[in-house]
Amino acid sequence: LAPISHLGQSVTRRRTRDGMGPILRPQGSGSRRFDDEETSRSPRPSDDSVPAGCPQVPKVSSLIRSASAPAEQPEQADQPAAPSSGGAADDAVLTQQGGRRKLSFPGQRMRAAATAVVSHVKLNKKRKALIGIDAARQEASFQRVPAAADNDAAENPRRRAYTTIKRTPKFGEVQFSSGLMTRFCVIGQQTAPSKLFDLVIRDADVWDLEAPKLILSIMGGAGGMNIEAAVEAHLSEGIVAAAKQTGAWVITGGTDSGVMDLVGKAMHKHDPRRYVPCIGIAPFGACKSQWRNTLESAECDRSELGDMVIVEAPKIRKEELEGEDLRLAGLQQHHSHCVLVDNGKQGMKAFGSEIAVRESLEQYVAKGVFSQQVLARRQSTLSDQSARRSVPLPRERSSNEVGQKGPSEILRVMILVNGGPVSFKAIAKAIEHGCPVVVCDGSGRAADFVAALKLGRETDYDQAWAKHMTAPADKAMGPKGVEGGEEALREIVMSSCVTVYTIEDRLEDVILEAVQQYVLDKAETKCVTKETLAGSLKHTLELAVQWRCSTHYSAITRRIVQTCGFMSTLEWILAKFSGDWSESDGGPLMKWLLEVHLEAVKKFKLSELNPPGLNWNKITLAKEESGSLAHLFLWLVENGAPVSVCDAVWMELEYPAHGALAAANAYRETAERLDSGGSGYGDTIAKHRLLSLADRYENLAIRLLQGLERGRMDPLEYLFRRSWRFNNHHLISFAHALECKEFVSQAFYNSAVDILWATPTPFAVFAFDRDRAQRRLTMSYWQIGRYLLEKDRVSLRDLTSVPRIKAFTHGMSRVLFIMTYSYFVLFAVTWWFTTSLVLFLWGVSLFLVEVLQYKAKGSFAEYCNLWNILDLVLLFTLLGALLSSWFLAPLGLVQYDAIHAAHALNLLPCYVRLLQIFELSEYFGTLLFTVFGMAQDTSHFLVLLGIISMGFSCSLTPILYPSASDRYSRGVSWGFWAIFGEVELENTDKNQGPMLSACVSFLQYMLVLTSNVLLVNLLIAMLNDTYIANKDASKREWAFNRVDAVLEFSSPEAHSLPPPLDLWVSVQALWGSSVPVSRKSDDKYCSLTKVVPVGPHEVEVFFEVSHHSEMQYASESTLTWVRDDADDFSDNKMEAAECIESGELAGKLLFKDVPLTKPLDFTFGNNNGYKAARIALDEDTWTRPLTRLERRQIFMLQQQVLVDADAAEEKLEEKNEAMMADFDQKLALCAEEIS
Repeated sequence: LAPISHLGQSVTRRRTRDGMGPILRPQGSGSRRFDDEETSRSPRPSDDSVPAGCPQVPKVSSLIRSASAPAEQPEQADQPAAPSSGGAADDAVLTQQGGRRKLSFPGQRMRAAATAVVSHVKLNKKRKALIGIDAARQEASFQRVPAAADNDAAENPRRRAYTTIKRTPKFGEVQFSSGLMTRFCVIGQQTAPSKLFDLVIRDADVWDLEAPKLILSIMGGAGGMNIEAAVEAHLSEGIVAAAKQTGAWVITGGTDSGVMDLVGKAMHKHDPRRYVPCIGIAPFGACKSQWRNTLESAECDRSELGDMVIVEAPKIRKEELEGEDLRLAGLQQHHSHCVLVDNGKQGMKAFGSEIAVRESLEQYVAKGVFSQQVLARRQSTLSDQSARRSVPLPRERSSNEVGQKGPSEILRVMILVNGGPVSFKAIAKAIEHGCPVVVCDGSGRAADFVAALKLGRETDYDQAWAKHMTAPADKAMGPKGVEGGEEALREIVMSSCVTVYTIEDRLEDVILEAVQQYVLDKAETKCVTKETLAGSLKHTLELAVQWRCSTHYSAITRRIVQTCGFMSTLEWILAKFSGDWSESDGGPLMKWLLEVHLEAVKKFKLSELNPPGLNWNKITLAKEESGSLAHLFLWLVENGAPVSVCDAVWMELEYPAHGALAAANAYRETAERLDSGGSGYGDTIAKHRLLSLADRYENLAIRLLQGLERGRMDPLEYLFRRSWRFNNHHLISFAHALECKEFVSQAFYNSAVDILWATPTPFAVFAFDRDRAQRRLTMSYWQIGRYLLEKDRVSLRDLTSVPRIKAFTHGMSRVLFIMTYSYFVLFAVTWWFTTSLVLFLWGVSLFLVEVLQYKAKGSFAEYCNLWNILDLVLLFTLLGALLSSWFLAPLGLVQYDAIHAAHALNLLPCYVRLLQIFELSEYFGTLLFTVFGMAQDTSHFLVLLGIISMGFSCSLTPILYPSASDRYSRGVSWGFWAIFGEVELENTDKNQGPMLSACVSFLQYMLVLTSNVLLVNLLIAMLNDTYIANKDASKREWAFNRVDAVLEFSSPEAHSLPPPLDLWVSVQALWGSSVPVSRKSDDKYCSLTKVVPVGPHEVEVFFEVSHHSEMQYASESTLTWVRDDADDFSDNKMEAAECIESGELAGKLLFKDVPLTKPLDFTFGNNNGYKAARIALDEDTWTRPLTRLERRQIFMLQQQVLVDADAAEEKLEEKNEAMMADFDQKLALCAEEIS
């Protein structure tokens, strides 16, 4: 064709082998074939080089360029185009016109270009694939000896030169009639295992298999299987499960008989997608002649396009077999890969020729000398994947990175199923190399013989042989006929490497027991290095975790700790929990670590891990601490550790409810990071999983508090107990700060908020006082006046500290402020300066309150919300306008009208700010939430309205107003008002033609119709949907927002006196008020640094003395209060119950049985000349460690909560499984009806 005529080659049309359509193939390229006489070995070519015989493929850019724009051809004699093999309608025909070659059909140019690109891609793919196969075909150790030459050489030594002529190995795929494919290679008996592994198994262009973490070598009989059905089913499921969970290789004999066929069918049944490589290693000469002829015909034809040559499996009928073929086998179709070893012999003589290659390959892979290359390759792949992700995932860490250097040994386990006398030789060789052997009891013959003697069911070897070795050849041989005789059999039975598997056992447990025994035996010999032993132990623990063999965790981990040390072991285990073991059940392992090494786990530093530290920053450490369980718990949560591991650590937390809420928030933050940065399907699945885990932990906290209501512990007191670990939050403020709305909506939480709303501050002191009934102000506002006249009421100081009273007084202060400000803006003339001065002091007082709130929040992000932003806007505008009117306006720098306009505009946020007061009402609060949702919808609607109205305005304005000055004066915003009806346009140009006038009228009509009808109805529908959607959620959102107001008015930043009466209090709080001092003289005094409640009637007083000689009087200090008849206290004076010195001049005093609801006076040294000082509590609730009884009760509740949560998850899983089963059944019925 013309697009590639510059190649100087004629082109024909043909169809590819896979039937994917026509391609372009240059004729005459040829293909170089490897002949049987070829003996030289060439190095593996690079990807850029082209092996001999492969066609030179032009670049894609040149193909497209030549196809889309044919180049000028030099003048030459006319040459006819090559005839096409296809139809005339489909093929492009070249013609000669005007000295240029062109396609007869113009539409064929792009088709030819696309076809050329497909050809280029396929040929380039073939070239790259054949490079790997070429390197394997030319490997000297893979070459095979012809059968005839081998037999002649054995009889005639003079013809040994002829035997050096070798046949090349074969590579390809076998396609069975079932559609299954098996990749195979036919190699010589002298194959080097390293070459086989590197050039075939691991090569990306040939088999491309990852290195295994475990090798399961299945040995057994090729015939005469008498295994029981139950044993077969149990064994098959166990082998596949053990391999799938660990990334193992399953290696068998590869033929379609005996145990090989059993394992192949089991792999197909339990692993139909072939996640586990099932590799068969069989003798080539022992295959049926039809199979040998088929595999020999697998010549790699370079003219074909594809990765490998595909041959069809021969269809063999039993009646057609004759001679030795009756006793030979074929390939098993359910194996993913097959290695056929050719030693030149054929028939029964070829059996056993593959044993040496199989043994050497298994030993080579088990040594793990290639592990560093595999690790580098895996880390490179992970780095590429992580680079493509906008949200990096935790880095995968292997055993080579933590506590281990050098190659990692791959564990190998031999499993004996059935078997004959030859199997004893294989077992003996495996024991010699230290390979654990698992013998399957109940599988018959050799396996039952060893199991019976190993378990003690039989003691006499001759009797055991006669009972279990039932084949005629076995009976004739006897125990003495085995290589090594009865002594060899005795060594096998007595070996510690041999373990028996029965149907009552779990295969993974038996394999792990054998591996563990092998590692311990290797450690006792002291012939291995510490690093190698540590690697084997860690690999064993990996198997145990992946197989969920929890009974082995403690023994294996204890040996790892003895070998590597506890901190190194813990670091490795935690790294595994965030990497390879993220989907495993590591809870029992973590429980054992916490039970045995709890204190060491508490001291573990997160800086030793990767990634170091936490992203979640709402947690603190004491100065003397290097780590904590809470920090470790949240690190595991952030890095995707198994839920069972997180649960194990959560069980040991001092404040589990705080920890559960923190975990829920950490999961949600991680999901948000995935949502903002990820875009793939995997990120979506991970996000939903994280959100479900967040809901799970929030539900755990809810269940825990609900359980406390049924126990002896006061749930209200537990809700308000602060945890210094979590930034000194109690559960009320902590759940609100973390936006755990499900927790906030619970009945126990709302009851606690109601009590907090009606209790004087400090809350805990009044809420948990002995006389609780008199401490809660639950009457309505109109009854408060009558309450003040009662005799046993609370004091006025306590009354004004009640949050609901604060909200009332502060709300009235806000209303009075807005009324005064409105009067100032609208009517103030004579009293202008006085009013402005009052407003300035009022504004300064409000501003100081905002500063105190910001300091209490700790960061602007936590401080920032709608109401605080409005406060900042109106206060800065108010103070700035007042200062400008006093100082800048008299100087002429600012106009009075501009200042007055600023005040007028500032009234709007002032009135909007009043809406916060109505948030406290359920009725108005729910309406406000709905209004805010509608306002958000309206903002989105205005975007659509603006685009449409601007489009019509900009189109009509130039036509209606030809003059530029008229357009400028009119503007283009008039289109926005069309939504309220027809717009009257004045001074428009009337001198328009009929066509233009009709067009203008039509556009005006469409503007009114679109804006006034379509968009208005759209807005109504949007608002209606928002109202319906928010109707159910409005009460929940109102309850959440109400908590914000309650916490604000119960905090110390909300003073008992409203602004501006609290101006001096705010200044003192901002600059720091003086500490109470109990003074004796100018040089002898005691300063009280902190007064903290530790219980309803217990308080700690931290003090500092001026001279160390005065410390002897500290224990005599007293607290006094004014006693009345209603008190339950017998006296109005209490001495310190305990004195703890924290230095030469500082200490701490503990007072018990003190009424903290009354004003307290502290006297240092009692009768030693010190004067009393009035003290105030620095915190409204207490931080008190749980007692042993409380901790035990909470621990039991945690256990019950986890059991209930797991039971609920199991029920949900059962329900989902039932739904899927029903769906599959219906789908099968539909498929049956269709067929």
